[in-house]
Amino acid sequence: MKKYIYVIIALISFSISAQDKGYWICWNFTVDSQTEAEELVLALDDLMESEAMSQFPLVITLGEIMFRNSNAPTTHQLCFIGPNADSFAMWGSGPPTTAEGKLVNKIFQDYAVMESSNMGSPLIFDPTKLGYEYASVWSIDVSNIPAYARSVQEFISETKDSFDGVFELHESISGGEDYVSHYFVARSNNLTDWLKGREAVFNSGAALKFINSSQKSATTINNFAARLLRIYN
Repeated sequence: MKKYIYVIIALISFSISAQDKGYWICWNFTVDSQTEAEELVLALDDLMESEAMSQFPLVITLGEIMFRNSNAPTTHQLCFIGPNADSFAMWGSGPPTTAEGKLVNKIFQDYAVMESSNMGSPLIFDPTKLGYEYASVWSIDVSNIPAYARSVQEFISETKDSFDGVFELHESISGGEDYVSHYFVARSNNLTDWLKGREAVFNSGAALKFINSSQKSATTINNFAARLLRIYN
């Protein structure tokens, strides 16, 4: 049976400062089999190599969900990342009407089921580190944003020599899970480096200090981990 994707696009008014503020939109979807997932990846490869996408203004990442709880059936995540609000000016127009675009659209209709879509903005983020293969993401309910941001910045400063990767903080704007206001992300080269880095951070005492300080201003709602399959543009 043909499966359809429904994407909700929110209309948001931006302040002038939004010209220098980055944004992202992620599609969280499920693919039934590894074969279908591979066909989807190949179709995206063809699309992104086409002339129609040569001027596409957004960075695109495709990730495979490796670890998740039973309430989150998502198997893959496709994210679109732009440097400012203007980069999303053409959002919602859909894939280009080329052969490659039609192929991607057909594969999404036949194989993928959209579970959710959400929009956010990076607060602490280095776009040059998007190529790290492994990422763990915590969905956070932040009650005191300045206090939590200070805890995150102190944690990053104290772990810069012990964690071979990068930590990020993102704001949830629309479409996130109930009570989720922010996302805390830890990226590393691969799962092995991430685990070794985690051990080093805990052994240094920085993790315990961060947990004790941040729990006064934030509560963890959910967590998942993903492996980067592709990054385009």
